[in-house]
Amino acid sequence: MTGWPITLEGANSEKIAADMSSLGYGVIENAVPPDALMQLRAFVESAVQAAGGEYVAFSGADQVKGSLFWDIGKSPEFMALCKDIYERGVGKTFGTHEFYQVLRCLSGATGDRHGYYFHYDSYVITALIPVIIPEGDKTGDLIMFPNSRPTWKYYARNLVDKILLETALSQKILKYLTVRNMIKPLKVKLKPGNIYFFWGCRTLHANEPCDHSAIRSTALFHIVDPYETSSLRKRLGRA
Repeated sequence: MTGWPITLEGANSEKIAADMSSLGYGVIENAVPPDALMQLRAFVESAVQAAGGEYVAFSGADQVKGSLFWDIGKSPEFMALCKDIYERGVGKTFGTHEFYQVLRCLSGATGDRHGYYFHYDSYVITALIPVIIPEGDKTGDLIMFPNSRPTWKYYARNLVDKILLETALSQKILKYLTVRNMIKPLKVKLKPGNIYFFWGCRTLHANEPCDHSAIRSTALFHIVDPYETSSLRKRLGRA
């Protein structure tokens, strides 16, 4: 499968799904050609400059409409690959789903606050494309505890996890244990242009801090919300 601005030639959905379950993540190397990556970087650098060198994020495809980020999210080849990964890994029919896109640009003091923020995603699959990764000692590596919980059948159980995990105390404990190597998450050194896949709603993950003066930017594509029809979620206004 091929399609600009990403190249999926030789991508093996069966292997990617298997690696996500056994290793914690799957990867397609050099999926974004250099010329496309250059355009993505320019978009990010302009956005960070407009934000005064601080953190900025774009949530939803409409916020990046007209850019290559939009094109990637709408690529039929990319969507077909993610569909295959889902069906092979979950054993269910994909159905009709659109990607939920997020572009995160960490920079400055505000960007540093996002380091060691542990969370589960709300979607079954997370596809991550590093756009800019700093060089040096503080590169903002992805850290994760792969497949550390099941995909809960009911939204209420997922909500309990979310509430407990997002407390300031829980975050401080997780950071403390991680920094002191008392718990050891899997560390993934991200390479711009690769695409990384993991089971987002099953994998506890965060990023390490990066240099204040640098930019760490990742494009995220979230696939299949398992609780999109939950009446409880709608009543709570979390849909």
